[in-house]
Amino acid sequence: MQKQILKTFLISMVLIFPSLANAAVVFETDFEDVADWSVTRPVATGTGFPATWSQNVTPPNPGPPKKNDGSWLWNSSWYRAAPRQVISLDTPLATVGENQGVNNTRGMTYNIEVSHDYSTGWSGGSPFTMYLGDDGYHELYVSYRIKYDPAFDWLPDAPVSASQQKLVFIARVNELLTSSTSVDDHSSPTSPTQPAWLPHWMSYISSQPYYQSFRNRSYRSDGQIVAYDQTQDMYSLRPEFYPQGGPYAWPEDGSWHHYEYHIKMNSVSGALDGIQEVWLDGVKMFTKNNMDFVMAGGSTTKGWNYIELFDNAYIISHSYTENVVYPLYIDDVVVSTNYSGLDYIVGGADIDAPAAPSGLSVM
Repeated sequence: MQKQILKTFLISMVLIFPSLANAAVVFETDFEDVADWSVTRPVATGTGFPATWSQNVTPPNPGPPKKNDGSWLWNSSWYRAAPRQVISLDTPLATVGENQGVNNTRGMTYNIEVSHDYSTGWSGGSPFTMYLGDDGYHELYVSYRIKYDPAFDWLPDAPVSASQQKLVFIARVNELLTSSTSVDDHSSPTSPTQPAWLPHWMSYISSQPYYQSFRNRSYRSDGQIVAYDQTQDMYSLRPEFYPQGGPYAWPEDGSWHHYEYHIKMNSVSGALDGIQEVWLDGVKMFTKNNMDFVMAGGSTTKGWNYIELFDNAYIISHSYTENVVYPLYIDDVVVSTNYSGLDYIVGGADIDAPAAPSGLSVM
């Protein structure tokens, strides 16, 4: 009798409480419950960014995407747009709608402008930002599926510098987030978003042969840059960070691919045990486990609480006067305290396995 009571109790507990895997999910969306949405760009200026996270578009400021029930996609979610670089083309920064996701389901399209050179600056912005509350999380996994349009062209016929794209921005906002918080300030020592992780995709062309690679860029709690661009963390300098044995290219084969980023705060200030990891289609491509995100004298009590999916990009294949915009498609966004991986299904719907990574190389 006692065994039967215990069995009944355990079954009830399973029915009442979610699984541990589900309980670890901070946020997820496959955009199936998100209404059609489009965010306009401000007027073309050629340079500069807005002063705050809340882009002042008149009229109107469209705000974040909404679910079909009228609620915000996430109760503290915004987009972050740079001034339009192109001269005449008025393509939205981002849209949500049908046939933009995996298997032609609902998804998000991020339209990236081509600016050509640093005289016109970085273009784009973040189509999807999330604030996770003041306390944040000591450890986070951020994953999504993306597809680069087959028309993407990063370099001109005669390259003169390098193209770059910021892939994700995971940070700790050190004050309560308001419309005046300067989260657009990613790099100065006084930025409220420190420490932070801002990995890049880069087409590296300062030497022959040209190749594409992942670049790890981080900021410590005092704003000091760690592992920035080609000066640090390339495979030739730190091969131990690349478990597959060499730098790898971002796949641009017109197929969907799965990306996952893992970040863990160092245990106490000054400790060299903070973690950064990257998976491409379930294969670990980058790992670093000696980050002192919070330096000696700081506090690790508050965790990671701010995320920008992608950010701006710097593409040099065309002049900004040619008004070229390339679409990048986004679906199945998951923010969790545990690894999600390829087997995790957002919303319980079936998804196709991603194509095999292309362009992987060993230097």
